[in-house]
Amino acid sequence: MARPLRIQFEGAIYHVMARGNGKQLLFYAEDEYRRMMSGLEQTVLRTGWEVFSFVWMPNHIHLFFRTPHPNLSKGMQYLLSGYANWYAKCHQRPGHLFQGRFKGELIEDDSYFWNVSRYLHLNPTRGKRSLVEHPRDWPWSSYRGYLRKADRLDWVCYDLVHQAWQGEMGGSNPAGAYRRFVESGLSQPLANPFMGAVEGWLLGSQNFVDRIKRLVEAPRQPDQVRQARQLLTNCSEVIAAVAAHYGVSPKEYAERGSTAGVRYLAAYLAHRYTTATLRDLAGQFGLSHPDSVSNLTRRAEKALAKSRALQADLETITNNLNT
Repeated sequence: MARPLRIQFEGAIYHVMARGNGKQLLFYAEDEYRRMMSGLEQTVLRTGWEVFSFVWMPNHIHLFFRTPHPNLSKGMQYLLSGYANWYAKCHQRPGHLFQGRFKGELIEDDSYFWNVSRYLHLNPTRGKRSLVEHPRDWPWSSYRGYLRKADRLDWVCYDLVHQAWQGEMGGSNPAGAYRRFVESGLSQPLANPFMGAVEGWLLGSQNFVDRIKRLVEAPRQPDQVRQARQLLTNCSEVIAAVAAHYGVSPKEYAERGSTAGVRYLAAYLAHRYTTATLRDLAGQFGLSHPDSVSNLTRRAEKALAKSRALQADLETITNNLNT
């Protein structure tokens, strides 16, 4: 499966990297690093991105973030074009500053937050000619804000990374555990977390990979293009469409023990045609555990196998989502 043009949806999590054209330097002086920092801040204000970590290296940049709205391409264009235009004026050097389009990976959920952010923060300490011996010594990354609250940037979501703590480093303080986790990578070989990404750009469970592939599967007929693109929707839209079909309020689906309007069909569609995780859907359906979502989807599969009327409902709802 070839890398799709761009996968964008609400709540998508990305790691992106952009290099200087022909390995040329992007930054020569502190003012240039600061301009990129300011550009990212403005991008966050403009797009609503949730930035988890970043690092500016002399000839490339890394950025790890979530998009509450499907605006990856617009945001990256604003960030990179803004810096490139500023750079060209300052240096009187027309032409391409960045090497083609930015590259990136799509990440399933917060279970990858610590590994991915550590990889970014340790970048300046890696390579044949490391820039610094410790990540705290590199001023052009988000790491210092993880060390001291006084150094935090208002637009970096430090607490969201801390909340993804799994307790591997011991202790009862996620902030301290995170620092120990990052610094443990200084004394041991550190694997690139994206080496295990499926086809080089999908980092997550097999279920996540299968769903993304299904969503971006190339249409077999020209008239399927619209449907294939439109199915990249969010779970709230899917749930609302099912509720509207059965004449109930979407809020009824979120009530614990609800039997409103073929609730299991809403769970089935939301799981199959969106990128929401089981954990996300559990909250949408008032369930206490992600596994309970699987119970609903299995119930839907059994009902669909037996009922032509339900199959017709499914087709109608899907068509409504695509109009």
